[in-house]
Amino acid sequence: MRYTAIIGGEQIEIELNRRGPAVIEAQIGGSNYVLEATMVEPGVYWFNWDNRSVEISVVPNGGAYEVSVEGRRFPVEVVDARSTLRKAAQHRHVGTAELRAPMPGKIVKLLVMEGAAVKAGQGVLVMEAMKMQNEIKSTKNGIVKKLGVKEGAPVNAGDVLALVE
Repeated sequence: MRYTAIIGGEQIEIELNRRGPAVIEAQIGGSNYVLEATMVEPGVYWFNWDNRSVEISVVPNGGAYEVSVEGRRFPVEVVDARSTLRKAAQHRHVGTAELRAPMPGKIVKLLVMEGAAVKAGQGVLVMEAMKMQNEIKSTKNGIVKKLGVKEGAPVNAGDVLALVE
């Protein structure tokens, strides 16, 4: 599963896959890890990584979490692709905005071409997911710098569909 986490104000992409009942393969910010994981008690987890034992505690804090690792505390917010898009729309990105797939699906139609000028809220493409068609809209005024998909292409949750500058 793919996640976007905001840790201490920095956005980090995380992908987790189970390899067995107690083994997790994690890709965090471009680095790969294989971890043996055990829940010690609710909110406390033990990980064995590279012959190192690491205990992590996770405490809910409003809509986010406070994570403690080796005596250091970090604020962590886990956001899904939809909430990331909503936050981006609220802040009207400065720089490049990534339009991501909110869930697995298939690209039905491209509404604009690369190089096209778009306004915030304008449809960029149509994606079908769970037998429903969803228009993926630009989160800012700008130029479509890249379309990362073609009509008929399958996509996974979190995949970058387009870049708007």
